Amino acid sequence: MTSLPEFKGWLAHGWGIEAKTPQQALDLISHIALLAQGRTYAWRGQSDASYKLSSSLYRRLEKPGEPVTEKALRAEENKILEEARRWGLGRDLGPSATDLHLLALLQHHGVPTRLLDVTSDPMTALWFAAEQRISADALTGDPAGVLFAIDVTDTDWFQTFQHHGTQSWNEIGNPLSAVYETALDDSAKTQKMFRAFPALPDERMKAQGGYFLGSAFPKNHQVPGVIGFKPGGAAPGDSKLQKLLKQDRGPGRLAKLPFCAIVIPADVKRKLRDPLRRTYNRRRRVLFPDIDGFKEALLREQLDD
Repeated sequence: MTSLPEFKGWLAHGWGIEAKTPQQALDLISHIALLAQGRTYAWRGQSDASYKLSSSLYRRLEKPGEPVTEKALRAEENKILEEARRWGLGRDLGPSATDLHLLALLQHHGVPTRLLDVTSDPMTALWFAAEQRISADALTGDPAGVLFAIDVTDTDWFQTFQHHGTQSWNEIGNPLSAVYETALDDSAKTQKMFRAFPALPDERMKAQGGYFLGSAFPKNHQVPGVIGFKPGGAAPGDSKLQKLLKQDRGPGRLAKLPFCAIVIPADVKRKLRDPLRRTYNRRRRVLFPDIDGFKEALLREQLDD
């Protein structure tokens, strides 16, 4: 059984900071990126800061009084993979349609998996955080968004399938399951997440600079609100995060930032949308250049975004 720390919001536990102006949001991104040489961050934006950070498969399995376990996640994944292959998905890719590659494709198209969509481009993630929710209540308005920075420097990374000539003996013997099983086994031993990069990225993945984070389900969770993986390290705390905002290089400054949630209030979201569109070219037709992207924009009446 796993334990989940109580979540009281991203600003309540020493892992989050609020960007009160668009300038502060952009400053925080650059200060995190320049915090230390040699660090790599994954970025993810969510348009509603009241939501926790968890996989779609976890949310599918989550039920009151029934803790989600690694065994339950794996069983559901295997069921989904079996049904997807029975449907004929991946048939055109042959042995390239590994479990990890197929799960990445399914996640990309909205099927529940344990993988988390992230990006190497903080402006893309900021666009998702600042996006206006279509379901925003007319009375309460658009909610605050949240931008996550996740240090992935010391995590293993895998391509969703290996090209011929680069496969291990295990992959040759178990071509469909070996890569994903290795990733999960190593993650369970180290209690670290892993990165998965699409070996054949489609136009949307290329436009978004997208890849995935995965993890064996931790025995204990570390960051309240983050479910399914452990960033590693201690909470920086409010005072050090405020130093980060000011880029304070004096005593007590941050030396490492394993995870940070940047809360973007609704009024700041509105002010960010225009510069993201005009200066950074982060707009719907750029980030979703495929037919599904057009369909969604048409149905949402957002063709001009």
